[in-house]
Amino acid sequence: MGASRRHRSYPRERHEPRRARDGRRPLPGDHPRAHRSRLDGSGRRRALPHPDRRTGDGGCRRGDAAGLREGGGMTALRLVEARWAERPVRMRLPFQFGSTEVRETAEAHASVTIEVGGKRETGRSAQLMVPRWFDKRASMSNADTIDELRTTVRTAVEKAPGLTGPAVAVSRDLRAEVAAALPDVPGLAAGFGPALLEMAVIDALCSAAKVPFWRAARDDLFGLAKDLPSDLNAEALSTSLSRIEAPRRISLRHTIGFDAPLRGQDVSAEARPDDLPVALDEVIARTGISGFKIKLKGDPAADLARLRDISGIVGGLPGLTVTLDANEQYATDAFAAFLDGLEKDAALAPIRAATRFVEQPFPRETALTERVSPPLPLIIDESDDSEEAFPRALELGWSGTSIKSCKGVLRALLNKARAEAAGAVLSGEDLTCQPGLCWQQDTAMMSACGVRDVERNGHHFAGGLQSTSPEERRHFAEAHPDIYLVANDATGLRIQEGAIDIQSLGVSGFGCETINLPPLT
Repeated sequence: MGASRRHRSYPRERHEPRRARDGRRPLPGDHPRAHRSRLDGSGRRRALPHPDRRTGDGGCRRGDAAGLREGGGMTALRLVEARWAERPVRMRLPFQFGSTEVRETAEAHASVTIEVGGKRETGRSAQLMVPRWFDKRASMSNADTIDELRTTVRTAVEKAPGLTGPAVAVSRDLRAEVAAALPDVPGLAAGFGPALLEMAVIDALCSAAKVPFWRAARDDLFGLAKDLPSDLNAEALSTSLSRIEAPRRISLRHTIGFDAPLRGQDVSAEARPDDLPVALDEVIARTGISGFKIKLKGDPAADLARLRDISGIVGGLPGLTVTLDANEQYATDAFAAFLDGLEKDAALAPIRAATRFVEQPFPRETALTERVSPPLPLIIDESDDSEEAFPRALELGWSGTSIKSCKGVLRALLNKARAEAAGAVLSGEDLTCQPGLCWQQDTAMMSACGVRDVERNGHHFAGGLQSTSPEERRHFAEAHPDIYLVANDATGLRIQEGAIDIQSLGVSGFGCETINLPPLT
């Protein structure tokens, strides 16, 4: 907002946290877990837009984003209302990761109303609530962790109304309030509800500006540039955002679970719920996918044997790419033994040559406590529970991080800039995204962040557009024919040669014109 213009007072305003000058991080007392002691007498805070935004409309069309900006660059908003609901999701195939087998869960849907530029706009979002990934404490059951995620969403919905400022400041303040309200919830889980609402705010803001997400991100409609963390300079962010392009096409990586069948001949008739592929060789034949994410168990001998079996199927594929994911299951010595076996086993040469990185081999509690120097690139995933995690990982020798909308879309844009400045890996990892709103928003984010390919097979384990109404399915199929294929009254992803055309994600809003969806119930 202009330096001479006084910030308008709204109901339930939050007070800005004490921040260091010149774009540095908040001072030590302003860690999200400490915000309860820094609230004003009403217990509320607000996010104040910075008065020193650069001028200009960032390249947006006149009458659209340019008309919403105050002081140039970012756009200030007021969060008026937030609601949420959930829809059941049942897996067509059981999926194992870490120590967890998932057969059913639920998808959280959110709706927010914002006031911006004197008008109100509604935004929507969706995320699958995945058991025992956000919180893997042994004392928590699958059901316990889903209830915990529900609590984070419920708390975010309760705390959101009244927040004001640019999107990035609203999101940070909401995260701080939820963390303060739920001090016993681990950071990754506590961020789920705020991330879901952040996505809906982004959708509403893009819809109000009548621009697609990629353009809003490129032109910094969200206000990232004037509230940078200390490790990232304005030039690096500006350069990174300027590289964002419209969505075109994205390649998929298929996740091979611990016990997922590899050959169709080994799948019994009882294990086939429908006519879709079940075994790995069937997925390859149907979709042409040549990128794979292979889950590890944390047992060197078992993991190497599994990789040998998989290599016999994928080793000769042209364009083969592989990533490995240990989901925090390896101890340091055991992981060294695994890497030694991977290097020396001649049968694993095709897998080894195609492997781009290993994802989060060590538990989040210890992963960022000491330096790493492995022969293969390592990236963090579960350890990425705050804006500070990725720069800390880079300092300790990690090669990159994964981005997921369930961690935060705005954090992903910051990490894109960090990765490009450092020459680090930025990977797209989220197998649980369900086709529909969740898939489209997450994929729009992945495309804007320029990821090489993305882990995508929630459609394989869950299938279809579960729990969507006929009206919603019709909208998705008609508005995004490049993404969806309708056959035998079922709607699935249109995967061709291992990739999906995604030009239709470049509509006004966040990957979807959600105004055309039925109201959230």
